[in-house]
Amino acid sequence: MSSRSWKRARKPEQKAVRRDAILRAARALFAELQYDEISLNAIAREAGISKPNIYRYFDTREEIFLAIFTEEQEQLLSSLTQRLKKIRAKDRVSAISKAWVEESLKREVYLNLLPQLATSMERNSSVAQLVEFKSVSERQLEKFIEALSVAHPGMTHENWLLVIQCGFSMMCGLWPLANPAENVVEAMEHPDIHRSPWEFRSVMVQGLSSLIKGMEQENKK
Repeated sequence: MSSRSWKRARKPEQKAVRRDAILRAARALFAELQYDEISLNAIAREAGISKPNIYRYFDTREEIFLAIFTEEQEQLLSSLTQRLKKIRAKDRVSAISKAWVEESLKREVYLNLLPQLATSMERNSSVAQLVEFKSVSERQLEKFIEALSVAHPGMTHENWLLVIQCGFSMMCGLWPLANPAENVVEAMEHPDIHRSPWEFRSVMVQGLSSLIKGMEQENKK
């Protein structure tokens, strides 16, 4: 779509369509490029609009990706919550941990954006955008905690909140280590090192299981 054919949206439904087009453009670029390689100009070109028109919807590139992250997080926690409701395994800790990791691995956009959340997306977004994001996240997390409490009773709300905070922190740090850049892979293959990248699935499952079990013991004190 040429930027010349882009007419200013005035109705709410038209604005929603424009906003969605910008998000789709950013997603398309993110499927091909690294986060740091994508500029606001590139997103505008991909969406077929001028850069000034983007400012009618987002103040920064980071706000665009924060909106994408919000969508991805909502879909991840929704699917994970539904899966938790079906857990009937005797070893519920392992079942919860496996479900958490397996559902996360279905959303690589989320995993790729997670390390950028605090260092880039939040840092370069407006207070208004952050308030909206945090409010949505709080509602999502409350539903997640409720599902965790049903799947594995016996821990307090505060216990589960801490598990979630630590669990997502582990994901944030482990995912880049498990998916290093090409030069890092080449360096690790050097005869003096000869070590594979970190393994995400098994390490996360074990880490989450240990975290939940440790919190259970803490809860019993």
